[in-house]
Amino acid sequence: MEHLDARFGLDLWLVTHVVEDHQNVVAAAGHWAALATPGTDFSWRESFCVAMLEQRGPTWAPDVLTIPGYAAVATGVLARVRAYVGVPLEGDDGELFGTLCAFAGTPQPAAPADLLSTVELVAQMLSTILAREQVAVARSREAAMAYALAERDARTGLLNRRGWEAALAREDQRVERYGSSTAILISTMEQREGDDAAAHPVAEHLLRQCAEVLADNGRPGDVQARLEGAEFAILAIECDAHSLRALQARLRVEFRTTALNVAIGSANRRLGERLTDTYVRARAAMNLDKRRRHERRS
Repeated sequence: MEHLDARFGLDLWLVTHVVEDHQNVVAAAGHWAALATPGTDFSWRESFCVAMLEQRGPTWAPDVLTIPGYAAVATGVLARVRAYVGVPLEGDDGELFGTLCAFAGTPQPAAPADLLSTVELVAQMLSTILAREQVAVARSREAAMAYALAERDARTGLLNRRGWEAALAREDQRVERYGSSTAILISTMEQREGDDAAAHPVAEHLLRQCAEVLADNGRPGDVQARLEGAEFAILAIECDAHSLRALQARLRVEFRTTALNVAIGSANRRLGERLTDTYVRARAAMNLDKRRRHERRS
C-alpha cells in the first residue's frame, strides 16, 4: 500500500474486505488514510467498488463525475472523490474477498504510467496470499475441531478418557503451583432393577441421561468425563471435603429421582499426591459402594 501511494500519488489507497453489505477497511495509505483506518466500515452497496464490479464504471476513472454509474455514488462522504481506481480481490475458491482501490480528491488528467498494470499485479499477489491464508486458516480450524473432538465422547459430549487424562495433567500443574484443593468423583451406572447385565448392556439413552445429571449438578469449573462403558468421572476444582460431600449427596438424590442405578465414590487430593492416585482411591470407594448396593439387594 505504501509502495502504491509513493509511486502513484493518489490521496487514499485501500484494501477492503466485503462482508454482506459492509466494506471493511483492512489496510490504508495516503493523505486521507486517517479517514479510513483499519476497521472502518462503509456501505458496500453505496460504494464505487460495487459499481465497478457491476460494470457501471471502468476500473480507472480519472473523473468520476463524467461517468453516470460513479457520479450517482459520489454523494455524502464520497462527494470529495473525483478520481477512482479499483480491482477485485479473490479469496479461496475464487470468491470475492474485497477490493484494492484508490481515490483522489481532484480529477486526474490521465492514468499515471503503469497504473493499471501495477494495481492489477498487486491485486493478483494479494489474492494469492489471501487464498493461501484462508486455506491455512481453514485447515487450522479443522485440525483444532478434530483435536477437540478427539477428546470428546461421541455418545454423551463429555470428555473421553484422553480428554480426562489431559484435564488431570493440567490440574496437577495448577495445584502444584497454587496448592489448591481438588477432588475426584467416580460413578458407574448399572442396569435398572431386574435387568440382566450380560443380556442388556446399559442403553445409550441412559448413558446420555447420566451425563446430563453430572453436567447439570456439577459446579462451575468442574470437569465431567465418560471414561469407559458406564463409568463417569468428575474433576471437582477448588473442592474441599465439605463441598465434595455436598456434591456427592446432591448426585445421589438426583440419580434416585431419575431412577438411575448408580454407584458413587470420591476422594479429595492429598497433599503432594498426583491426581492419578486420587482417581485410584475414588474408584476404590466407588467399587466399595457398588458392593454394598449389591449386598443390600441380595
